Amino acid sequence: MKRARYDVAIIQALDKVSAETIRFEAPVGQPIRYKSLVFTVRACELSAPDERAPDAMAYMTVDSQPRAVAGRPTPPARQTFRGWMYAAAPGLNPLEHPVYDAWLITCRAATPASAG
Repeated sequence: MKRARYDVAIIQALDKVSAETIRFEAPVGQPIRYKSLVFTVRACELSAPDERAPDAMAYMTVDSQPRAVAGRPTPPARQTFRGWMYAAAPGLNPLEHPVYDAWLITCRAATPASAG
C-alpha cells in the first residue's frame, strides 16, 4: 500500500536558551520561520495501514538565517538539516543545532493530497 501524503507538517521547536517551546504548522512547499531557523517541508506522509508501526515522516530542509538588520546586508542562509524526520523516532535523524531543537509531531490536512 502507498503512504498517504498530506500538505501540512506539525512541528514542535524548542529554544534551548529560553526554554520556550512552540508548536506550529508548516505547509508543504512554504518556508516557515521560527526565530533564526527557516523550515521548508517537501513531503509529509503517514505510514500505510500495512506497515508494522504507525508513524509520521516528513522530508524537510532547515536553514539557519539570521533576520535582516536595516542598513546591513542580509547574512547568507546556511543549511543545518536536510532529510527525513520521523515522529516516532525523533532521535533517528535529529536537527543538530546549538540553540534550537525541533521535531516532527504529525502530518495532517483537511484532505490527503494525491499520493504519487
